[in-house]
Amino acid sequence: MKLPQLLSQYLYQARRIDLPGIGSFTLDPGAVIPQESDRNGQAIATGISFREINIAEPDDALVTFIKEHTGKMKSLAAADLDFFLTTGKQLLNIGKPFYLEGIGTLLKNKEGRLDFTPGEYVVSRLEEPAHAQQERKTSAYDESSREHESGTANARQTLLLVAIVAGLILIGWGGYYFYKKNTFVEPSSATNATGATVIPDTPSTKTAPPVSVVPATDTSKTAVSVRPPDTTAHVATPTVPSAPVAAQPTVTPGAGESLYRYVILETDNKHHALRRYNQLLGYQLNIKMDQKDSAHFKLYFPISAAPKDTTHIKDSLADVYASPSVHIEQ
Repeated sequence: MKLPQLLSQYLYQARRIDLPGIGSFTLDPGAVIPQESDRNGQAIATGISFREINIAEPDDALVTFIKEHTGKMKSLAAADLDFFLTTGKQLLNIGKPFYLEGIGTLLKNKEGRLDFTPGEYVVSRLEEPAHAQQERKTSAYDESSREHESGTANARQTLLLVAIVAGLILIGWGGYYFYKKNTFVEPSSATNATGATVIPDTPSTKTAPPVSVVPATDTSKTAVSVRPPDTTAHVATPTVPSAPVAAQPTVTPGAGESLYRYVILETDNKHHALRRYNQLLGYQLNIKMDQKDSAHFKLYFPISAAPKDTTHIKDSLADVYASPSVHIEQ
């Protein structure tokens, strides 16, 4: 189960959840949470209220709850919660709504306070804690192993007989192969069976066409260097020595501009993230990689631009890198 769903399920059970940097949510004791068997479907979460108060650290019980239902270490569970809340605060600071599944939506008003709108209760079945699932799987495996061992005696004998026969065949084939190899006289490399001169084929050297860099410009003098989208996952290219990569420049906002992060890739696959990062870095692009925890990687371009140009730059990056999930962070 994902972290936002775990937060709502914790609120349903504990009737209160305190989120650092956000505030406190309380569930009315008389509120009725829909169950999977209910025919009415989703219901408005009118029993949830919100208070914007200063909370320094998350409750230990909340972190333990996340740890048990994700199977992660407690430190990683706390890091995931901090990353989720940090992302939410960034959305609120730029005037975007912060949606909490199964709880509601927060939005910062003109006075700088947070307004809360109740959402809909999430009707979902809370999975067993990770340690309980492991114990149940271990018990089922032990029982299955005992049942399997009672009928494997004949199978073992059959496999042993097959292995012996296969070994004898392999030994015979190996002896025949080495006999033929030692008695066969190879013809001269300069002539064939008819006495004609043989010229060995020389593989042609193919050089890949250079890749051009096309700067994308608009009326605000904002330039974005683009490269062809990642195709190395399907087409194998030979390994060739690459030129030294120049030091990445530091982006400094100009007058009326701000520094934005244009995120082109978010993945839990470390190999994919590093391969894509090294590929774009090899094009001498100012690509950056951010690792929030041990299993989440983010690739982004730091670009200085005026606020009115951010949408144009985002659309350009989405087209060039074939990534519809490009989004902006500040």
